[in-house]
Amino acid sequence: PSFPHSSLLPELRWMWEGVEDADSVVINAHKWLGVPFDCSLYFVRDEPHLLRVMSADPSFLQSQADEKVRNLRNTGIPLGRRFRALKLWFAIREQGVSGLQARLRRDISLAQDLRSKVEATPDWEVVAPVVLQTVCIVNRPKSVPSHRLDDFTRAWAHAVNASGQAYVTPATAAGHWMVRVSIGTISTETSDIEAVWCTIQEAAAAIVPEFS
Repeated sequence: PSFPHSSLLPELRWMWEGVEDADSVVINAHKWLGVPFDCSLYFVRDEPHLLRVMSADPSFLQSQADEKVRNLRNTGIPLGRRFRALKLWFAIREQGVSGLQARLRRDISLAQDLRSKVEATPDWEVVAPVVLQTVCIVNRPKSVPSHRLDDFTRAWAHAVNASGQAYVTPATAAGHWMVRVSIGTISTETSDIEAVWCTIQEAAAAIVPEFS
């Protein structure tokens, strides 16, 4: 989910209420923060417990440096790992916290713009609250019978993806199919949102006759 990244924004800290009761928290920096894949942040409350569970210390892995460095092989399944933290360090150094915050706020604003466009268009609905950068939508043309709406939704989503103009994600909510539009690419602008919305409408309109 994207909500862990909201911790960067003071106005969205309410989403973290109760986190103090968690035993562990994972944030995938390679998603909304824009860090190249793969890079995840893993926080645990009781590290000694984690080390007791995950430690692997056979003789052939022991070295004279064991008492001098923190060996991350004992905090997870892989015995070796890449220097993933360097990618996040570069992002923070290049953009700064304020730069990362500005980009998240931009995406949230663009999501609200898309929400407004969808809600203002006949036969289109936003089917979930738009709090972050994801907009969940469905098209309900009057000519498409209700029992065919799920198939219609998946069909126009696949048509959008096949066009190469955008990529959306079909998913279910309350037992029915809808489509998720997630905004998060570093270079996304208002014109991109307008282009995606046009592509979505055109794809859905083109296949309405097949389901009417």
